[in-house]
Amino acid sequence: MNTLKFYMVTFFIICSVPYVCNAQIDYNQRNTQASLDVMQYSIKNNHNSNKNAKGSPFINETFEVLKFKKFGNKVFSGRYDANLGEMQIRRENDTIALNANENFEITFVSSNKTYKTLSYIDNDGISKRGFLVVLNETDSIALLKEEVIKFHEEKPSTNGYDKAKPAEYKRVKDTYYYKIGEHVSVLPQKRKEFTKLFPEHSKKLEVFIKKNKISLKKEDDLISLFKHIGTL
Repeated sequence: MNTLKFYMVTFFIICSVPYVCNAQIDYNQRNTQASLDVMQYSIKNNHNSNKNAKGSPFINETFEVLKFKKFGNKVFSGRYDANLGEMQIRRENDTIALNANENFEITFVSSNKTYKTLSYIDNDGISKRGFLVVLNETDSIALLKEEVIKFHEEKPSTNGYDKAKPAEYKRVKDTYYYKIGEHVSVLPQKRKEFTKLFPEHSKKLEVFIKKNKISLKKEDDLISLFKHIGTL
């Protein structure tokens, strides 16, 4: 009798496992969906009226596979609108734009390109918050990049000689930032101003920059420089 009861209980447990697992998966999916609902706002879509413009407001027009650090290995589909500063996430029934006031760390799988939401001070001294590309990062310092695409309105011909210019999305020069602690600001492009950021290592950095012919305007050089700073 005890043996029969044991087999019945075992059979019941085995039959129940798929339902429990499916319920857990369904709960996780709903929980993730609810989290995204809280962390999104309506897409501005002002570029829809500019659909005939040359170029694109997106760094990559197509949606690509990405992951959120906070959601582990779960994959999503997204793209970055560098005109509006929006990270768009395509879901099953809609497309949302993430609220940059939330803390996000997002990595595009194929390129291993990571974006973070950060508060920073731009070239004009204006405080902003948005998505910046992480080029190099340690616990104490980071090299970041702001991607911007500007929209230029259509310019009709003013006389019979000049040509009309169509509306156009045009990417502007990237702006590089440094992060020390929680402070994020524009990276100086002059060597003396840059080395002042690291007074304890200024002389060593002067030597490294000269020896390796580092340009503070070239991305690859900046990455090499920040990797070196991480070793000091």
